Amino acid sequence: MSKLYLEKNLEWEDQITDSITYLPLAGVSEISNFRSPDSYVFIFFEKCKGIHFIDFLKYQENDNQIHISFPGQIHSWKTESALGHKLIISRKFVEMNLFDTRFSSQYINSNPIVNLSEYQSDKLRDEFNLLSREIADQNTPRKIISLRVQIIINLINNMIDKDASTETDKTKIHPVVSNFYSLIEEHFWVSKSVKFYAEKLAVTANYLNILVKSEIGQTAKDIIDARTVLEAKRMLLGSNLSIKQISFDLGFPSISFFSSYIYRNTGFYPKNFRENGV
Repeated sequence: MSKLYLEKNLEWEDQITDSITYLPLAGVSEISNFRSPDSYVFIFFEKCKGIHFIDFLKYQENDNQIHISFPGQIHSWKTESALGHKLIISRKFVEMNLFDTRFSSQYINSNPIVNLSEYQSDKLRDEFNLLSREIADQNTPRKIISLRVQIIINLINNMIDKDASTETDKTKIHPVVSNFYSLIEEHFWVSKSVKFYAEKLAVTANYLNILVKSEIGQTAKDIIDARTVLEAKRMLLGSNLSIKQISFDLGFPSISFFSSYIYRNTGFYPKNFRENGV
């Protein structure tokens, strides 16, 4: 697959309406600040060499890796060579069929890159090859394809669970903190106040700060601000919206308030970030 073909496909990912889309990957590709569609994307590299930025953090592209994208994340990459598989799954499909995995809306993408053992890679390759053949066969019932995808995603989920050992693994933190993260995803557009979230969690703002600090090492306000800034960065580089519209969409009363907020939390103004990028 040529570089041109890969980039052309990116243009229509936002238009995909199918619950499941599978693409074989091969070749080279280079993209800056591509915003993921409103879907989950799983890329399994059998062979790969390059670099990949996910939400402005840099990762190496290597053999036997899975790269995972949640809806709305910003990506830049320079792939020198690749052989693998790409699976695009709608948000609705995930919420209906994979709600008990790490990929439901209640989680953040804490494992965007998964390094596989040879055994894990071989197992996943077999499953993707089966999926590819079944999709190519026009007589394959849709239910079979759906179940095959669920097997693949549950395999990936189990591989992450097996390797997860960090203290900040979201499956191991206090339920209040976990619910706090979920509430931020739902409400950070309208409120940046710790008190707002504490009231929804039926705790005091002070207790929420203490709990989050002990579990995550940051204050509740730090977490709220980080999520807001991340979305601002995504919108600045991944959309053509004006800075004024972005500030309004993120719940700020004015563009000057938005600019001051971003500068206070990052050291740069929105206009500079949009012009200079990462």
